[in-house]
Amino acid sequence: MKTKILFLIVLFSALGCKSIGKAKPQEPLEVQTLIGEEGETVVLGSMNRANLNTEEFKAWFDPTYASQKIPEGWTKEHLPLAKDLTFKLFLGTWCGDTQRELGPMFKILDALEVDQNRIKMYSLSEYKDSPDGLEKEYDILNIPTLIFMENGKENNRIVELPVVSLLDDFSKILKKQPYQNAYADF
Repeated sequence: MKTKILFLIVLFSALGCKSIGKAKPQEPLEVQTLIGEEGETVVLGSMNRANLNTEEFKAWFDPTYASQKIPEGWTKEHLPLAKDLTFKLFLGTWCGDTQRELGPMFKILDALEVDQNRIKMYSLSEYKDSPDGLEKEYDILNIPTLIFMENGKENNRIVELPVVSLLDDFSKILKKQPYQNAYADF
């Protein structure tokens, strides 16, 4: 009998420990929204990935996320290079470029095991502004813009579209190889 009780205690302890290390699912932030010129929902200001869990946003996010392929070995090579980075992501839920690039960006960030708490997201209006004006501080002219931050300072950024491909652009930035975003010369 003591053996069975001891077994059950060990079993329940082990099962309980598995849930300790898992992060709770991210809750959506309370966000300001308005209806855009074409009838779409426009999120304004700070948001998080959980705010994209609506049918309207999933209609464009999910297919583009699924379309991004990660080659075998890519993650293992790049994972250690991303472990100390944080990210600032400026986007527009109304914007075709955001709708094309956001899913693949998150597929790569997920492959790199970037916790959602290391990604600060800011959604801009159709005029590319927001209630808190953070886009001015980071000189955001085109979206989406993904800023790679290291020790609180900008390392590099991907602006609106990849130069070669998202994987190649991520790789160059993570490896600190020469990289200029698509708008660096403007």
